[in-house]
Amino acid sequence: MLEPGKMEMQKFDLPKIPEDSALLKVEACGLCGSDLHAFRGRMKTAPFPLIPGHEFIGTLVEVGKTASEKMAIVGGGTIKEGDRVAIAPSSLACGRCWFCLHMPHRPSLCTTRTIYGFNSIKNPPSIWGGYAEYIYLHPKTWVFKLPEGISMEKAVQTEPMATGLRAVERAYQPGEPFAGQGYGVGSRAMVLGAGPIGLMVILALRFSGAKLVIAQDLIESRLTMAKRMGADITVNAKLPLEQRIKQVQEITDGVGPDVVIEAAGVPQAFKESLTFVRRGGKLVEVGHYTDPGPIDINPWVVCNKDVDLHGSWAYPAIIFKDALTVLAKTPYPVEEVVTHKVSMDDLPKGMDLLGKEGVGKVVVTP
Repeated sequence: MLEPGKMEMQKFDLPKIPEDSALLKVEACGLCGSDLHAFRGRMKTAPFPLIPGHEFIGTLVEVGKTASEKMAIVGGGTIKEGDRVAIAPSSLACGRCWFCLHMPHRPSLCTTRTIYGFNSIKNPPSIWGGYAEYIYLHPKTWVFKLPEGISMEKAVQTEPMATGLRAVERAYQPGEPFAGQGYGVGSRAMVLGAGPIGLMVILALRFSGAKLVIAQDLIESRLTMAKRMGADITVNAKLPLEQRIKQVQEITDGVGPDVVIEAAGVPQAFKESLTFVRRGGKLVEVGHYTDPGPIDINPWVVCNKDVDLHGSWAYPAIIFKDALTVLAKTPYPVEEVVTHKVSMDDLPKGMDLLGKEGVGKVVVTP
């Protein structure tokens, strides 16, 4: 991706792998909405030119002799050639910036972390993204060994699943030290946006004991898939807001959901989330990883509802372990979320598919 709106196929030499690094042959990489936003010029921080792709899995084909000592390896103490793994996009936190020193439990706030798929090719050895045949793994990489026999269609959704789990975990945090505060078993939740992230949020809610899961979207095929992933009730976002509010309140004792999670990445959806959530409830914003613009909010509503607002920015990398557990053990047909597989040559066509009717997760398979 050379600049917004311009993408081309390029060849790079495979680098010599230092003792503390590794080389991964990419098996599959999911296309993320944030990649599309970068392509359309809506990600101000995108370090062009770059190789996108941060939702990737693959097989290690070369491992430096000290790589196991430097990298964070989960699922076994060492790595070797032939291991099938998922890679968390974010590097190990630096441990020295203000956020690492004062908030070590939030490594996603580290100011010097690097992220696969969002690193310029100007930084050698250039192959930093999953839209490629191979990717260079630096010594500060998080490596997660994949469960034996897990399908590509499940494993490639590890990163979106981690995002969905973190959004649900944000809702656990009590605003006050009282047992009735915060999300938990038996809670009623609503998810706005049933794209690949919203579907993973639904799975996380089902896996963690939600009593009721409501899903809203504009696209009918997404609502159908939301049901397949465990949603109890679906709401068509094309209906008038008053009608949707009535529908939701009728099944939540007239007050609204305990937790509302915005996963659409649309400003209007955030505004509606504040309308749907009950008084004293929680609103988690996970959809806006890029900046599509502002929306007018009445602060009185926040105050009057005594609502807790939580942002969910990425996740601690260790949550990949839990994501793989959910993907491996869920009874729901998560493989069906992957609806399209494209080759490297057809990657632009894959980007065009995102957000369309009948399209779930699009995956590039080099």
